[in-house]
Amino acid sequence: MQVKQTLQVLLQLRSEGVLSRFAIGGAIAASFYIEAVATEDLDIFAFLRLSPGGMVVLTPLYDRLKELGATVQDEHVLIHGWPVQILPAYTHLVEAAVLDAREQSFDGLAVPVVSADHLCAIALQTGRPKDYLRVYSLIQAGCVDTAKLRKLIQTHGLQERWNIYARRYA
Repeated sequence: MQVKQTLQVLLQLRSEGVLSRFAIGGAIAASFYIEAVATEDLDIFAFLRLSPGGMVVLTPLYDRLKELGATVQDEHVLIHGWPVQILPAYTHLVEAAVLDAREQSFDGLAVPVVSADHLCAIALQTGRPKDYLRVYSLIQAGCVDTAKLRKLIQTHGLQERWNIYARRYA
């Protein structure tokens, strides 16, 4: 499985306009800031085409991926053998994370990666134990701008999730 080739396909889709704007999220994004943890897939947050009725339209994206040799397996698209989960920017927070993504270098490629601050806020919003652990790891590693994180918490109504995190980990 070649992550670089997978990312090249995603960048190609962006340059073709099939995938407008995207950013790497999840554990792979976190590995740009902290020690990598095992993960089963590559999470991509993306702005996807909408139908006139406001529904996400995946057909052009999936058709092009199939032309490029990808296959669909459950909720993943296998691109060069790597399972990719392409998630629409499903909340205002995730939309902001995609818009604020920073170009990072991966094996010579410039790829958009969700910032550590947004990764923390998304993890708080998701609220699974492994997400709270990611928040802890990012903060402990000094990767997070705490003022920016506080603003994200306030803007996106995450104070209660932050309180849960603080009781468990801080």
